[in-house]
Amino acid sequence: MSAIPSRLLWGTTVAAALATVVATAPATALNGSQAPAQLNFVAKINVGEQSACTGTLVAPQWVLTASTCFSSDGAPSAGKPAVATTVTVGRVDLTQAGGSVQQAVDLVPHPNRDLTLVQLAKAITDPAIRPVRVSTTPAAQGEELTKAGFGRTKTEWVPKKLHTGVFSVASTTDTSVNLTGSDTATVCKGDAGGPALRTVNGTPELVGVSSRSGQAGCLGTDPANVNTSALDTRVDDLGPWITMATGARWGQAAERAAASQELSGDFDGDGKTDTALLHTYSPAAGGVRHAALWKFTSTAAGTYNPVRAWDNLVAGPTSWDAERSKAVAGDFNGDGKADIAILYNNGQNTDGTFRTTLWTFLSNGTGFDAPVVKWSSGTSSWNWDRLEPFAGDFDGDGKADIGVLYDIGTAADGRGVTRLWTFTSNGDSFNAPAVKWTSTTSWSWDRSLPVPGDFNGDGKTDVAILYNNGQSADGRSQTRLWTLSSNGAGFTAPVEQWFSGTTSWDWTRSKPFAGDYNGDGKADVGVLYDIGTASDGSGVTRLWTFTSNGDGFAAPAVKWTSSFSWAWGRSLPVPGDFNGDGKTDLHVLYDYGQRPDNSYRAGMWRFTSTGSTFTNPLLIWDSSNITP
Repeated sequence: MSAIPSRLLWGTTVAAALATVVATAPATALNGSQAPAQLNFVAKINVGEQSACTGTLVAPQWVLTASTCFSSDGAPSAGKPAVATTVTVGRVDLTQAGGSVQQAVDLVPHPNRDLTLVQLAKAITDPAIRPVRVSTTPAAQGEELTKAGFGRTKTEWVPKKLHTGVFSVASTTDTSVNLTGSDTATVCKGDAGGPALRTVNGTPELVGVSSRSGQAGCLGTDPANVNTSALDTRVDDLGPWITMATGARWGQAAERAAASQELSGDFDGDGKTDTALLHTYSPAAGGVRHAALWKFTSTAAGTYNPVRAWDNLVAGPTSWDAERSKAVAGDFNGDGKADIAILYNNGQNTDGTFRTTLWTFLSNGTGFDAPVVKWSSGTSSWNWDRLEPFAGDFDGDGKADIGVLYDIGTAADGRGVTRLWTFTSNGDSFNAPAVKWTSTTSWSWDRSLPVPGDFNGDGKTDVAILYNNGQSADGRSQTRLWTLSSNGAGFTAPVEQWFSGTTSWDWTRSKPFAGDYNGDGKADVGVLYDIGTASDGSGVTRLWTFTSNGDGFAAPAVKWTSSFSWAWGRSLPVPGDFNGDGKTDLHVLYDYGQRPDNSYRAGMWRFTSTGSTFTNPLLIWDSSNITP
């Protein structure tokens, strides 16, 4: 294969064109034929008035192109474009109306490939303009790929129409695809960042992005040049990077909901707890809601490489609103692998009753099967906004069940009424929800934080509730810890296990969870607590545990206090035995927010239990260092 020159773009003059970055001018580009309208996901990118390149819509608000389109010194640009950049998507003929013409507001370059994601000012919701699917299969030697671009042709400096051409794959490397063109298929200036596509079952897939080219036959090149080869950047292995970079922020932890819902369970059945995230993304084309399940599999080395285990735009259903989902994890079919269940808000019927549906995502060891409906409220009114789900083996039969703490509302005498329901698993599905407890004294649902755990070590999951008792006359915040113990068929009446008493304990600053932290066979209660802000402005967070003695709990003990700034409001904690040593550890998903380049960063921290305490947190995953 002939040597490929450095990257170039086209500009408004011949001199500018010869001085800038390479692009793709496909086969028919030299003949001047127009590309089919189905390729309206291909974008024309104008960087100021002096240069342009091509890109591909890969998400409703994001276009993927070559980093060199925005580089003046060889280093990729990040953040707001230095030069006003206009992106046109949805027009294969730029002389026509329609499509979407927007300003680029953000650049997110890949750390080591000639790729940059360009964020548009707003998401494209026109159902006629759909993002292309990113391939997960690499190009194979001898395979033919179609390339597309708005670059110059044999006769035009600045074409107004998209052109295509067929190239043959000569070879691949870990990061690139070497392509062979022909007399009628070459890559020219202005095609940089354009797509290399294959068609699977009638649907195009993005395989590579144009980076460099020999440019034989392009207007303005040496007539003696016969080098039609091209070099593309591989994208088939970059699904995680593209999906995370184009997704909504991972989300700050809220009291009962977050942009990301974190779960823990042994999803692959290897004896170590894994972590999963139900993540919310911006709506897709046509306003279709987009959510995905990511799985972080625990390894002996403690390193993580998240895998997208399910995506509603890929595996269905077509639309899935994560903001209408409350997720829990448990081994619902008793096969030794944890599954995921979601109580989903289906809104209201015409008669005003509320509709809720229970779905399960069964683990297959490597990922999750497509969700299946296991229960629907039907004619019974179930208000999703009034329920808090959790999972545990309440009857001790080896299969996890689902519990729901439900807000009944206010009785005629002004008492708050709360109810505990369970959906008992039968292995294949769940029995209809059954009432296991209804409060007889005033009990406010919105003052209750439930966590499941086998606190007395009898093999059946109990429920602990951290309860907000408001403030005392002298202004102290008061909190109580209650437990409802499982007897197999139901639960005993709640028993008070701890009261903050003369010590002020602010329930609104508490995130409780349960696990066997000392490995004695009885679950304990942990609380991640917001201490507030130190004098130097740093956030202070503390980890407490209530250790179970079988009959009750020891007073809360401090196990960790942050020595560097740690914002409680940005923390999502989940417990699990992540190293498989029989003691429960803690994972905290931490939201770092928006970075200077306008991308978002999240990290996963591990607190490893030693039996008596926890090690200082270790950063085990960082979204800014994503590897595919």
